[in-house]
Parts: sequence; structure tokens; C-alpha cells
Amino acid sequence: MTVSIPERLIPAKENRQRSEQDRALKKIDLVIEATIEKLKVSGETGVNIKDIAAETGVSYGAIYHHFKDRDGLIRAAQFERLRNQPGLDLAALAKALDNPGDLVDFVGQIQAIADAIADPERAKVRLVRSSVMTSAVSHPELHEAFTALETSVVDELHGLVARAQELGIADPNMDPRAAAVYLEALSYGIVLMEFMENPPSREALSAVLFRGFAALLKNPS
Repeated sequence: MTVSIPERLIPAKENRQRSEQDRALKKIDLVIEATIEKLKVSGETGVNIKDIAAETGVSYGAIYHHFKDRDGLIRAAQFERLRNQPGLDLAALAKALDNPGDLVDFVGQIQAIADAIADPERAKVRLVRSSVMTSAVSHPELHEAFTALETSVVDELHGLVARAQELGIADPNMDPRAAAVYLEALSYGIVLMEFMENPPSREALSAVLFRGFAALLKNPS
């Protein structure tokens, strides 16, 4: 006897493929999240694929199949850490532009962003960025991903600077994309502090960062 099964209960081939892809992506996310935690606690020396496989329930072979090797897994996790941070600063700047108030109010919000960037905790992100940039030189797939990330960040900043110009907050005579690159350089360039014996205090750094941001305003104060 042939049993007739309603078609709506049988996923189309395309749907089955999407479902399989979704499951695979969830496994990848679990592995990357576990690796990020290892990096936070013990650095790269703490990353062991067997341990991560045991913690996540993702097979050792599956991890190797996707990431190729331990270094590939570390690069992917480091890149994910790096990818998340710019969004926070961009969101803070967008929020400031949504509710700029008068120039004094806006300047206060920019000072808060400078304070956040000067936070010593950001040092970890800046060091990760340096590590990813170094790895990208010899790994084409990472170079491509990093290029896409940096381009998207500058694109977002470009749009925000242009918006600030339209609102009469930023200097209308500067090129907004050049200003975007300048802001990105200010934020991450201070990684140099991690290689100094006597770095400036957070307060001093925040004050100088603020001056750098204020230089782009129409009437800096």
C-alpha cells in the first residue's frame, strides 16, 4: 500500500539545502563563540580544537573541514571579535546625529565617544586588529574579508560625516570620505600605546581624541 504524504510536509530540495546550511552555520557560530572565549581567557595558546569540539558538540573533523586547521579557526574567531566592535562606535555616532541638540550637546556626546575609545579594554580589540591585518597579508581569504570589513566601516562613517555636514555640524569644506578614513585611523592607530613603556593616561588620551574629532566640526569649541 502506498501512503500519500502531503507535499507541504516534504521540504523542497532548495528548502532542505537551506535547512542544512542553517544547521551548518549554527555549528560554525558555536565553534567561533567557544574559540573567542578561549582567546579572551588564555590567548591563542588556549585554543585546542579537541577541547572546542567537546564543548560544542561539533565533531573534530567538521571543525577541520570548515576551518582547515587551528590557525584558520583562530583567524576566523579573531576576525569575528574585530567585526563586532566598529558597529558600537558607529551606532553611538549615529545616535548623536539623531539627537544633536545644539552644538554644545553634540560636543558632549562626541566627548563620550572619545572616552569609550580611550577605555583600556579597547586595547584588546586594537591588538586583535593588528593581528588580523598581519595575518591578512599572507592569507587571501582573510585579506578579502578584512578589506570588505574596513570598506564597510569607512562607507558608514562617510555617510555619517556627510549627514553631519548636512546638519551644519561638520565642516562643509572637507571631503567626507577622507574625514571617515581620518576617524578610523584615530580610533585604531592608538594601538601603538600597547608597545610603550609609559603610555598616556586614559583621561589625557580621551582629551586628545576629542580634539581630533572636534577638528572636523564646523565651529569646534
